[in-house]
Amino acid sequence: MGAAFASLFIQSATGGFTFSIFLPAMTAELGWSRSTLVASASVGFVTAALAGPVLGRIVDRRGPKLVMVLSVLGMGVALAGGGVVAEPWEFYFFIGILSGISRSALQSVLPGAMIANWFNRKRAAAYGIAAMAPPLGNFLLPPVVTLVVAGFGWRYGWFAMGAIAVAVGILPALFLARRIEGTGWQPDGDAAPVPGEVTAGGAKPAPAQVVDWTTHEAMHSVGFWMVAAGMALVLLAPNTSIIFLFSYLSHSGMEPGTAAVAISMVSGLQVVSRMVFWGPLISEVGSVRWVLPFWGGMLLASSVTFGLAHGEFWSFVAAATLGVAIGGNLVLHLQIWPEYFGRKAVGSIIGTAQMVQGINQAVVPLGLAWLLDTTGSFSVMYLTLGAFVLVGLVLLTKVGRPAHPSERVVAGA
Repeated sequence: MGAAFASLFIQSATGGFTFSIFLPAMTAELGWSRSTLVASASVGFVTAALAGPVLGRIVDRRGPKLVMVLSVLGMGVALAGGGVVAEPWEFYFFIGILSGISRSALQSVLPGAMIANWFNRKRAAAYGIAAMAPPLGNFLLPPVVTLVVAGFGWRYGWFAMGAIAVAVGILPALFLARRIEGTGWQPDGDAAPVPGEVTAGGAKPAPAQVVDWTTHEAMHSVGFWMVAAGMALVLLAPNTSIIFLFSYLSHSGMEPGTAAVAISMVSGLQVVSRMVFWGPLISEVGSVRWVLPFWGGMLLASSVTFGLAHGEFWSFVAAATLGVAIGGNLVLHLQIWPEYFGRKAVGSIIGTAQMVQGINQAVVPLGLAWLLDTTGSFSVMYLTLGAFVLVGLVLLTKVGRPAHPSERVVAGA
């Protein structure tokens, strides 16, 4: 769990919020446009999407240690490389391609596979704790990088980020075991069961074991692709809303200071709701299947409210709804795969699902940005976003937990 926490800390702290710190200084010194710099993020999305299935297969076959060591070192080199660039293609190579490959493993494949293999009954709690790493990283690293950039220049800011990535991740990576099998440990730290032994009364039973899918079975299942597409479409809401949130709030008439407070509220509600609501809710319900409609419904409500809001009050309501819903993103996104498809091939399955999500994130937000530029209407953009979320929610609700081929055979018999 500590390794999963470190993995998520690195990928989040070195993206999004921190990346924006470099834009003014790099634009001023290098003369590059903001779109030239931001295009590296699109390159990174595509690279991460294509690398996910390959990295997931390696994790399933060789264990997480090798992939995490190489990903941490690769991220360190990529970020430090951002400090030596002189041409756009160099920036795209380091921050787009090399960072994208490393981020593909660190953001979903590694933490998803590691926790799935070491936890069963306590899986929701483990994912909940590991999922606190992204907001913590986004809280701690931007001020540090801002001070470095202000005091020594943007190139040293990239060097500092590379060093932090390696410092945080390399030791947990080196101490990882390959898999729980062969270590003498049992999932959740439980003692090995003794044949004929009866569990003490009142002990909370472990959840029913899910049939382990092979990668081939998942890839040839319509149900898997419906779940992957549904998750990718629903996750458009938080990822796209964050991109446009400050511009939307400013356009709606908010003062910059008030808009900044609203954005801070979104981040704060994400952290609080993840600790006190989503994690305990999933543990109590016992299945993400019954939580997904509520989570997707909140994201749909936030998008529609943004689209229809008039005035600061309803904009704050939409932002607050978004913040609470975002708290469930990572926990639900990581846990749905082992719960639905078992844990033996979970790395490959998460990697393939991440490919669908990555391509979606590289294409749809650009289309929504074009729609905003063409119509000049945030309402049209957010309501269109809501339509995508609604389709994803319908897919997730309709398919439920896909039936394994062996379960369909038994049912047919």
